[in-house]
Amino acid sequence: MHHFSPRSLRTADLIRESLIAGLASGLLSAAAVAWGSRAGGHRAVAGLNAPSHWLWGDEALESDACNLRHTGVGVATHVASALFWGGIYALMRGWHRRPTPLNAATDAVILTGAAVVTDYLLVPRRLTPGFEARLTPRRLGIVYLALASGLVLGALCSERD
Repeated sequence: MHHFSPRSLRTADLIRESLIAGLASGLLSAAAVAWGSRAGGHRAVAGLNAPSHWLWGDEALESDACNLRHTGVGVATHVASALFWGGIYALMRGWHRRPTPLNAATDAVILTGAAVVTDYLLVPRRLTPGFEARLTPRRLGIVYLALASGLVLGALCSERD
């Protein structure tokens, strides 16, 4: 039986790849949230406020104002979440003997599916992203597509180095 080991689990590499993938996915998905919120007749910032509902409750889900209380906490929460998923993605990428665009995309789809299951089936309502309060299911799907795209983009950028 063949023993399989990761190609790179050095801390510096994991941190770098986590940051690149996490920030790319966070930026693209935040843009999709803002777009989806605006397309749904709300202010763009309304969707970005939603993740702060873990702290501020339903008040955050209803807020259309751009402020530190909701927008600051919401964006910080979203970025922290994206960095978390970026870290898991970097670990997944490290297990490939030969990283390719195809396995980067496959990993991103698998991980994004796990994020959806976690976000909407496993965690209590108070810990969901909250986007669902401002976005239609279709627009919510676009947010997760943007998340997966950002992960792939991050992987392709970090693996070029």
